Amino acid sequence: MRVTLPAIAAMVRAGAVERAWELFVGEGHADRRGDAATEAVRGRLFKARARLTQGREQAQLFAEAARAYSAANVIDPAPYLAINAATLSLLAQDDSAARTGARQVIAMLDSGSNLADTPYYLAATRAEAALLLGDQNAAEAAMDQAATHDPDGWRDRATTIAQLREITAVRGDDATWLIRFAPPASLHFAGHMGLASGGNLEAQLARQVDALIAAERIGFAWGALAAGADIIIAERLLAAGVELHLVLPCAPDTFEGQSVHPAGQQWSARYRSVLARANSLRLAAADAGAVHDPIATAHAGELAIGATLLNASELASTCCQLIVTDADGGGRNTARQAAMWPAGAGPQHHLTVARDAAIEALFPPERSDPYRALAVHVAIELDGLSHQVPSDPQSIERQVLPISRALARMSPHRVRAAPGRWDLVLDDVPEGLATLLDVQANCRAAGMPQPAIGAHIAIASLVSDAASGALVPYGPGMTLARRLMAMAPSGTILITDALAVTMAARRVSGLRSELYHTGDDDSAGPVHVLLPGSQ
Repeated sequence: MRVTLPAIAAMVRAGAVERAWELFVGEGHADRRGDAATEAVRGRLFKARARLTQGREQAQLFAEAARAYSAANVIDPAPYLAINAATLSLLAQDDSAARTGARQVIAMLDSGSNLADTPYYLAATRAEAALLLGDQNAAEAAMDQAATHDPDGWRDRATTIAQLREITAVRGDDATWLIRFAPPASLHFAGHMGLASGGNLEAQLARQVDALIAAERIGFAWGALAAGADIIIAERLLAAGVELHLVLPCAPDTFEGQSVHPAGQQWSARYRSVLARANSLRLAAADAGAVHDPIATAHAGELAIGATLLNASELASTCCQLIVTDADGGGRNTARQAAMWPAGAGPQHHLTVARDAAIEALFPPERSDPYRALAVHVAIELDGLSHQVPSDPQSIERQVLPISRALARMSPHRVRAAPGRWDLVLDDVPEGLATLLDVQANCRAAGMPQPAIGAHIAIASLVSDAASGALVPYGPGMTLARRLMAMAPSGTILITDALAVTMAARRVSGLRSELYHTGDDDSAGPVHVLLPGSQ
């Protein structure tokens, strides 16, 4: 399967720079000249490679990147090509070329031409050009204009600010003026259910939450929606205009029956109101047989914490946690989520609010199912080999051997093999994902084709197959893993957002994930690429 330029560009954005360069060369793109799209991707690759080095080599790579963007701009003039050429010239220590390029960008923006870019990026490009020319006042005014055009485009804003910070760092200028344009903080919240709707203690908690939202400049929040503290916090977040993302253990109706309705109709009405206004809803268990069990509750908390941490990381902003307990430390689930918050991730705020209603005894116990477990579902395929006629068994054996060796360390009942394909069901997240990187490394070292890999984490019913002894996961997890495998370029490991946020929550060492694309119906949300390195 031929790897396209957009796919290679996505890999560069995701941080898979080495593999993207291999594909850029291997697919013949590096030999093409005179095409703006190819030169733009060439520039992006050189820029990314430069950021992985330092000193003289870094300056040379930045210069190569500037030349590629400049060549693309000559072929098909565009502000984003011209500004990249100018800024990269500065990073290559050529201030004269940077200033000349910045003046050309300003002229292009002032020309009145129908420029093919968003109003946000046109204004942000003007800010970058002004900063290259040493005019901070004009840069700040242009950033005000950019923010007005797209007040909630935080991901684009984070990219812009990162590049502006690079310019100020090279020039040795003060960058504090950029703080007010930075994305707001992300919040994870959890609390006990022992509050009466509309009581005095609710009003006390609401005032404390309002103060925290303002003090921490909260713009995004993740949590559940049980009766009591969760709903009160969620309502205050919505009132403040915060982007609210709910994470529930199971389907909303099932969750309401377990964790809201027993507390009374008032809480149910408020629950449904918040649910309708939330920006997103994620379920820890979404299959038809999903129940409100301890596994789903624990995983929902993990998904909410991980999403908070990952959002802050991707936006280069801050994060914090809000935990509401009583004098005795709150409920078991709240305490577990407080313990999961990583040290050093951001402040952890504890609010103590007494229970003013003995309602928790009304909630039915969570149901347990001994067959259900949280597992990482992995699909591996060697391009073409799964459909190849076995006319050359020795060639097939050479291609398969590096993969088989990497998987040999796993329990046999967690691996199911078919021609050119492997399905894995893993219980140890760090060890399993590290093995996937070993698969690619083994293939690379042996000079063999690298497989495409897709992975997802989900709760499933695990049933042992009597014939093979392998565990067979019943649920949607493996289907989604195979979809990601099908969209992954060879040599790439694509993972779901659920797995990426789980990695973030668990602070998996030696591995990291980066956003690959924002997702579609087939991927059930954002898709990330798995890479070596620190999270």
